[in-house]
This record gives sequence, C-alpha cells and structure tokens, in this order.
Amino acid sequence: MTFFKYLKDHIYSILVVLIGVTFIEIVLFLDPNVNFHPGTLVYTWILAMIFLTVNLVISYNHKKNWYKQLANYQEDLSKELVGANNNEQDYIQNKINNISLEYRNELTKLYQNQKDQREYTESWVHDIKVPLAALKLSQDDNLDPELIAEELDQIDYLVDQALYFARLNNFSNDYLIQEQNLNNIVKAAIRTNKRLFINKRIGITLNITDKKILTDEKWLSFIINQIISNSLKYTQQNGKISVFTTSDNNNVELHIKDNGIGIADQDISRIYNKGFTGSNGRRSGSKSTGMGLYLVKKMIDKLGHTITVKSRENQGTEFIITFLDLPYYK
Repeated sequence: MTFFKYLKDHIYSILVVLIGVTFIEIVLFLDPNVNFHPGTLVYTWILAMIFLTVNLVISYNHKKNWYKQLANYQEDLSKELVGANNNEQDYIQNKINNISLEYRNELTKLYQNQKDQREYTESWVHDIKVPLAALKLSQDDNLDPELIAEELDQIDYLVDQALYFARLNNFSNDYLIQEQNLNNIVKAAIRTNKRLFINKRIGITLNITDKKILTDEKWLSFIINQIISNSLKYTQQNGKISVFTTSDNNNVELHIKDNGIGIADQDISRIYNKGFTGSNGRRSGSKSTGMGLYLVKKMIDKLGHTITVKSRENQGTEFIITFLDLPYYK
C-alpha cells in the first residue's frame, strides 16, 4: 500500500483533526477574554498540522512492512501470515490465516479426490479387461454359456462399482432417507448374486425383521450387495451364508455371516482401506479390486449407520450393520 492510499483510507480522521483544530483556533480568536495574536494562532495551527503529518508518516512506516507481507502473501499460501503489530492487524491476520487454511484443506481434498479417481480408473480399466477378453474369446470358441454369464455379471459388478464411486463425492445430492423394508432390500441383493449361489452350491438362510429402518434404498442395496458378493468370493463350495437381524436398544442390527476362509488378524484393521485386497485376495486368485469394502465404509458413514466385522481364519466372517433407532423422526 502506498502512502497516498494510506492517507486516502484515513481521510475522515484527518478531516476531523483539521476541523477540530480550526474550530478551537476560531473559538480562541473570538473569545474577548483571550488575547491571542493572530500570528500565534496561525503558528499553533501549522504546528498541529506538522504533528498530524509526522504521526501519519510514523504510523504508515510502522505498518508498511506488514502491508508488504500482505502483498507478497498471495504468492505462497502454504505459509501463515505473521508480523501483526497491533490488535487490528492481528484480527485481520487471523481471519486471513483461517481463510487460507480452509482453502488449503479444500485444495488438498480436491487433489486427493482427483488422485483417487485416477488410480481407481486405472485399476478399473485393468480389472475389466479380463472379462472382456473372455467374452472376446467366446466369439471364436464354444465356451460354456454359464462362464459367459459369469463374466457378464463381473462386468456388471465393475460398472456398478464405478458408478457409485463416481457418485460418492456428490452423495448429498443423490440420497433420500426414508423408511424402508430391509427384507426386500436383502432379497434383491441375493437375487443379484443368485448365479454364484447356484454355481458354488452355497446355502442361504434368512431371518429378517419386519421392522422398518431409516436409510436410502439405492445406496443400502449397493452396500449389502458388496458384502454378500465378498462372502460368496471367499466361501468355498457347499458353504453357507446366513443373513439375519437382531435388536439392541431398539436399534436394528443386520448380520451377514459366512463360514468361508475368514480374514487374517493382521488384515482386519485394513479391510476398509482403498485398494486393499489382503492376503486372501492375493492367495485366492479371486477378481478382487480392493474397492468394495472401501466404498461400503464410506457409504455407511454417510448414511449414518455403523458397521463392524468379526472374523477368524478358516472359520468365517460376520459383518454387522447397525441401523439406529431415531424416535424423533416419527
């Protein structure tokens, strides 16, 4: 900020001082009881102006360094603004630092989202090449129709996963919390995976409450489908999956339990990490992307539900989704 701009910002203060001193000089000049020589009045007025000017110059020099820091601050927003010399500057400095911190956080989030999107896209393209290659081979060879159907299901699964991943950042614009029939949602997810149930001869038992839950049907359907799909991947032939509900303090708990290969103790804390497939994913040769449970956890948190997992190696895994009872909703 230049000195003339500084004077312009303080023009009202300068005018008040000028008018005030001039008014006092006029009062003294007109007072019959005070015998001031006109030259003295002019001299004192000039002295007052000199003191005012000196005060403005000193005040400007005192703030000049801080103004220079303000001018240079926009070139590097990664650092905090410092150097405030008074309460006014300290107030402005704190406001600027808070705004800058919010900006850096939003920028970091944006970069991270772009990075996640790029990494997921690369992974998705790689994953979908396998079923596409199988379908391409089917044009030349008489492959089992059942195998072709499995590859089509895998493509559908990956496309569905990509769509929900893309919608995750705009979740608030794409969900509607209503009372839903949990039984219908679970049965729809089972029908989606019926081919794997049949091919692997995996039994299913259902015991779902008739009590309504508060959720978004579309997003919860995706969540349950992902968990059931995972259970099918890691449950061996002739295995069993149980889906049932329990109640805890009026909260509905949905259990999805299998007797599959389970999760290693060292992997349980990382199953919701993006891209994490764990030792099971590496050993089993399953088409694991490491994105299913990552999306499940993100969506569960956004919907306001909770999810826990219990698992022992070679004994099975149980996922528990808790739907909170919200009496004030009614």
